[in-house]
Amino acid sequence: MSMAKQTNPLEIPEILTKIAHILPLWVQVTSKYTGTPETTFEPKTLLICMRVSKLWYQVMLPVFWHTYNGVYYSKAPLSTIHRFSPHFRVFRSYLGHEGPYQCTGLVDLNMSQHCKTSFGNGVDVETQCSLVASNRDLKKLYWHGPSDHVPMDANSLTGLRRINDLMILCWLGSNGLLSNVLQSISGTVTRLGLYSIHGVAEGDLMVDSGNGTKEQLILPRVVKLAYRINHKESKGFEDLVRCCPNLKKLYIIPEDNYDMTRLTKNMQECCSKLEALTVKYAKLDDNDSVALLMGCRSGPGLVRLRFNVGRLSNAVTDAILAYSATLQSIKIDILIPGILDTTNLLRILMECRHAWRVDIGGRGKGTLEELLSTLKSRPWGCKGLEFLGLRWEISSPSRGDDDYNRYGIRTKEERDKKAKDEEERLEAKASRLFGIGWKAGRQNSNHRDSIEKEQGAEEVAGVLGLVEDLKSVKTIRWNDVRYVRLSNSE
Repeated sequence: MSMAKQTNPLEIPEILTKIAHILPLWVQVTSKYTGTPETTFEPKTLLICMRVSKLWYQVMLPVFWHTYNGVYYSKAPLSTIHRFSPHFRVFRSYLGHEGPYQCTGLVDLNMSQHCKTSFGNGVDVETQCSLVASNRDLKKLYWHGPSDHVPMDANSLTGLRRINDLMILCWLGSNGLLSNVLQSISGTVTRLGLYSIHGVAEGDLMVDSGNGTKEQLILPRVVKLAYRINHKESKGFEDLVRCCPNLKKLYIIPEDNYDMTRLTKNMQECCSKLEALTVKYAKLDDNDSVALLMGCRSGPGLVRLRFNVGRLSNAVTDAILAYSATLQSIKIDILIPGILDTTNLLRILMECRHAWRVDIGGRGKGTLEELLSTLKSRPWGCKGLEFLGLRWEISSPSRGDDDYNRYGIRTKEERDKKAKDEEERLEAKASRLFGIGWKAGRQNSNHRDSIEKEQGAEEVAGVLGLVEDLKSVKTIRWNDVRYVRLSNSE
């Protein structure tokens, strides 16, 4: 009686596929320049495994070619790219090969570079349009057009059947092109971004009702909307929020000649679920800042606020604190240089009891002593605070007196002595911070590292002392340097 031959688990395609997906290929690392996470291509391990046998090669090949990134694949022969392009599911064309491509199963398409550079060629517009048209089941699309004078390719965009996340930039949307595209994807899109879409006229966000009249375009599934308002290039974009009755997150860049009254009226009437507001790149005055914040009143209450303001005045602070019962994350950048109203900063820390993140930035006059004295004068209400950012560029007590030492050293002996003194000072500072339960976080840029070196131990200890009784605080950012509380095991 013969025994049935047992199959080696490593020869079962389903198991091999799972192994291939576990192997490192696109790896998250921290950028040494910005300190932010970025993805890098590490194919060595997977390539070695693909050489084990024909079966392993066949099973792992689609995994290897799952994601095409023009930057990392730019040295591969064009014939190789075209041959394996049917395996692509994610396509990122910052730089890389010219088309055409044979991929029809993409779920994520990013086209943000379309010109020739010294590093390689981008994907031409004709190929871009072909990629969108031949991948109708895309779920995510980021499409940077060639010019805001070139009409957007509505034919390819209106053919998308499952698009969930759409961002289009730098296109001409006149003559109803934009409204046609938005109407065609209204049943699937949940995240929408529109930047530098020119040529839109008043009434373009209205659509035919079927009986010869016009009605408001509705995007019922959109929960996140990001766009720029620029009346010099497009009219009536303030009405875009009216199209999104289920909007929860709004990101806007108000530029030239925007109508804040119209925008906030639309928000109050149509955005009853809004819980997050981000305003970038705009020096809003007090009136516009207050109006925009009050435009969120019809919702359940803001949970997250990212706001650029001219100054943190009493009126703006009052408008922010209208959501003190719900705010959890607050980031404010004060764009007009001046004296920081530390009293209003203290009010935010006292009244936003559910905030786990408070981050305030700006530049101007003031002293560290005044800042610390005010913030220590009253107990804070945010007992669950985890991150405190104080990015107010005021003069540091440890700066300014050693300019000659930094720039005027002439002899090797002086340089050596300066380096030794600096090393001893940093060691003493690190020891002092360690003694009070903190350490300087890893600085991933030379600029931030130099700032960290300039901050004296007494100065930093004073800032860290603000949260001595708030054990929930894990990180403090002081003048662009992060300080991390030591864990019990350290």
